[in-house]
Amino acid sequence: MGDASYGNAMTEIALALAMAFFAIMVLTMVSMGAPATKATETAGTPVKLTLAPPAPNRKSAEDTPAGKDEIVVFWQGRFYDQDLKSLSISAQRYTGRVILALSPALSMADALEARAQVKAANIVVSTLDERWLQTIDQAIGKE
Repeated sequence: MGDASYGNAMTEIALALAMAFFAIMVLTMVSMGAPATKATETAGTPVKLTLAPPAPNRKSAEDTPAGKDEIVVFWQGRFYDQDLKSLSISAQRYTGRVILALSPALSMADALEARAQVKAANIVVSTLDERWLQTIDQAIGKE
């Protein structure tokens, strides 16, 4: 006579494989039929980053000895001061906080390279808004 448990083992394996296949099929059908989420729709659009407000226990810029903020604008490969006059960044040494304003269209590699050229201990990197971009186009376009 044959072994009675032999057929049961093969049946169990076939049943387990069928259940696994069914589970994968159901998951595939659900994921293919799911509507696009907002994150999926906006995957190609740039993200606007905002800086967090300063911590309440930190000293403000006015409390520090050299508390004057200085704005440095990086535009088309050149540095400008807040009055949009050309600036030699290699000769500058900053003691206070420096706000480095960059074009929103600037690549990450160019932004990091510009950031590395500014010699400051306390630096904040920000993007130029539409008013700054219009002012720069008018002021630098005259040169």
